[in-house]
This record gives sequence, structure tokens and C-alpha cells, in this order.
Amino acid sequence: MKKVLMLLTGVFFIAVSCTENFEEMNTNRNAVTAPQPGQLFNRIVTTPVFDYQRNVNLYADFYAQYWANTVSGFESGRYEYVDGWAFTGWNAFFVDGLANIKSLQRIYGDDPFYNNLMQVLEIWEVSEWARMLAYYGDLPYFENGFASKVPYNSERDIYYDLFDRLNNAVNAINSNDANQFIMPSADDLIYGWDLEKWKRFGNSMRLRLAMRISNVDPGKAQTEAAAAINAGVMQSNDDVAHIPAWVNGFYDYLRNMAIFWDNIRCSKTFTDMMYSQTSMEDPRARIWFNYKESSPMFGSETLEGVENGYNILPADANDFATMNESTTYIGFTGNDAEIDHYQPVMLYAEVIFLQAEAALRGWTGGDPTSIMQDGIRASMEFVGVEPAAATAYINEIPALSGSNEAQLKQLITQKYIANFPNGREAWVDFRRTDYPDLTLPIEGVSSAATVAAGTYVKRVRYPDNAFNTEADMLPADQNTIDTNRMDNRLWWDIADTKTKSNGLMNSNF
Repeated sequence: MKKVLMLLTGVFFIAVSCTENFEEMNTNRNAVTAPQPGQLFNRIVTTPVFDYQRNVNLYADFYAQYWANTVSGFESGRYEYVDGWAFTGWNAFFVDGLANIKSLQRIYGDDPFYNNLMQVLEIWEVSEWARMLAYYGDLPYFENGFASKVPYNSERDIYYDLFDRLNNAVNAINSNDANQFIMPSADDLIYGWDLEKWKRFGNSMRLRLAMRISNVDPGKAQTEAAAAINAGVMQSNDDVAHIPAWVNGFYDYLRNMAIFWDNIRCSKTFTDMMYSQTSMEDPRARIWFNYKESSPMFGSETLEGVENGYNILPADANDFATMNESTTYIGFTGNDAEIDHYQPVMLYAEVIFLQAEAALRGWTGGDPTSIMQDGIRASMEFVGVEPAAATAYINEIPALSGSNEAQLKQLITQKYIANFPNGREAWVDFRRTDYPDLTLPIEGVSSAATVAAGTYVKRVRYPDNAFNTEADMLPADQNTIDTNRMDNRLWWDIADTKTKSNGLMNSNF
């Protein structure tokens, strides 16, 4: 089945704000104005996978310590900001993804025949705003349109609006309406136009965002979390939302970086967790990781990773564990046919862990330990672990015990493992809860970083272009390069990891 993953010639990109003269720069004067819905939707849902190395790996993947850098001169692991890297993600969202969303809304949004399409598009757009908010904080949101410059809105106001949009969109989908537009299943790269799955994804996204604000706005978080669960979240690994990439394309995903380019190795933080949770090696470890045959460590009984944050790399850095070239993990192998790999948006296991946390907080019913175990099993099944091995591992995981903080640390640590390789969301959880135990850069925070020594990175700063063209629109306390620091906490990140006592925070309950 043929997929469209190329620039859509013949698409009129509606101009959105965030650069001076945006409309003039991004309008193809010779383009036609009515692409097929599926073609443009296809382009929209693949935007998050563009330029993975610069958009994700060099930032969130390192910050979450799933991976470590092995390239001299790449200092993002020590929290340096490189505008040429980070701007690609900003640009991909505002100039490509959001512009295409607005095009689809403009062309088809007023026709009731396309109501279900508009609601699915709304759910996806919310997930994309949530992705950007987790990197930057305040964003130009409410007045995004044709204006060259618009003010940046507060995270709180945006999150509240996103909750409303998700609720309204899910409720407005009518999967039984035979008179609605039906997208060819091949054009919906996420769910093959299964509208019930889209509704479950929308509710699951609502749950994710509810837990994201759990510390800063617990009343709203509880209300939204309970509503999302009651409305119906993901039910199985068949509901996983991940973006396919095709064999005949070029994608700088993890195989290239780990195997062909030797840019990364597993983080020691993550490989150590493969052995610290029980008396056995985590059965997912060898599916995800191995040593290259050329490594002197090939055949070792345990997997060892590279510590994060070197300034001068060890000479043997590339001898350490890397992505398993012979893996059976669907995220790394695709479908062994035309799909090369899948990049995760939301895993079913994550949704179970979110429900376990809601139960731990007393917001919903159920036993947090049992729900956590379900989440581990769902991860094992998705990764491809044999059921007997999964059961043996789960039977050794201790029940949640101790204070709420101690239980949350154990829960988030297991969630962190299960969420691999979704570095974006793992970094969110660390900033939100300060769990699991990550490490500061081994050779210290770079002197060129806007992160104080001994402090974890908290966000990615706005690109230089924002200061050059719309400094008067930026948040008043972050409208200069000097004040727009990467150790500024986002709205929902209320505590500093340095306040841990005996390995626990006192701020999550």
C-alpha cells in the first residue's frame, strides 16, 4: 500500500504567526488550493518525525537519559543550546504542521460532510500543541492566524483550552454516521480511520495532560483525569499511536544514529535500570540493546551504557551497548515490509501507568500496584517478550509500599522503562515528578549553557528568530536571550530536584 510522505506540491500553506513576513514567505503563489484530505492529513501526522536527531535525540532523548552522546563537539548533553538544531522543530511545527492543519480546516471545515475529519484533526492538533508546550512553555496560541506577530499566551490558559477542545472533539465524532466523509484507511497513518480508536486516543491525551498539571493545579487535574478515564481511554496495544516511516525514505531515526553513524550509545542510567529492579535482567533489555560485533564487549553477560554529559568522550565510548541490530521490537523493525520503523506518540503502557498514578492519588478506583503490573505486562507484550519471561519479571517487582512519594518513585521508574523510546514524554515525567533518578552531566553543565551548575535542564529556549522578530510578543520575563534560560521551570514543574531528601521529593502530593 502506497503512502505519501513527500512534500505536497500543490498545497497552499496558510500563513501562521511566529516570524516576520510569515505569510509572504510561506505562500506558494502558483499552488492549487484543494489537496485531497487524506494527502494533506498524511503530511500533517508525519510532521513530528521530521529531522528526529535535531528535534528529539539531541535534546529530549539525552535529557531523559535513554541515550548518551558519542560525538565530540555535540554538547547538548551538557545542556548547550544550538539554534540551528532546535529551530528545526519549531519551524516544522509552525511553518509546516500547523500551517497544513489550518489549510485542511480552511478548505473543508465549513462542510458538515467533513465533521468527523475535523474532529480527528482537532485531536491531533491538540497533541501537537502539547508536544510543543512540553519543550518551550508559553506559546503564541489563541491568535494564531494570518498576523505576522501575535502575543504568547500562558501555559495555564492554553492547557485549559486544550482540555475543552479534546472533550468537544471526542464527543462530536459520530462513527455511525454513514453520510460522513470516510478517509481511505491507507491515508490515516495512525489508526486506518478507526474513529473509535481516535476517540480513545483523544481521551488518553486528555489523561496525559491532566497528570502533567497534577502538581500545579490538582483540582483541575483530578477532574480532567477522571473524566478522561470514564469516557474511555486506550484498551490494548492495538490502540498504540505511533507514526510509520517508510523503507524508501531517508529517516535519521535511532538505527542511523546508533548503528550507522555511531552518534549515540545507550545511557548508563537506562541500562543500569535493566538490572536494578529485580534480581534478573529486564527481558526487554536484549530486545532493545546489544553490542556491535566489532565491540570488545560483544558477548558480555550484562549491558553497559555510556554516562551522559561528557565534554571529552572516553576513547572506548562506541564500544558500549547500542541499539540491537537484530531486534524484533516493532518500533525498531516496522512491519518487516514497507514500514522501516515506528516513532511513538503514545504507548498503551503509558496510559495504564497514568491510570495507576491517578489511583495512587486517590482520584480513581483500583489498586495502584495491580494497575502498575498491568502496565509492565502491556509493555512486555508490545516489545515482544515471551509471556513466561514477562511473568517471571513482574512477579519479582515489589508491591508499591511506603509513603506516597516512595510509591510514586517506584511507579514512575517502571513507567520510564516502559515508555522507552519516547524520550519526549520521559523528560516530561522527570521534570514533573523528579523521578526516576537521573544524573547531572558527568563533566558538569557547560559554561555556555543557560543552566546553572548543579541544575537539571528544564526546557528548550525559544529560537533566536523569535527574539529577532517578535521580542515584544514574548513573555515579559523571558523576552531577551539572557532571561530566556533553559533552567526556567515550566508552569507545571513546581519543584527543584535538588530538594530531594533520602531520594524523595515532598512536592508531588
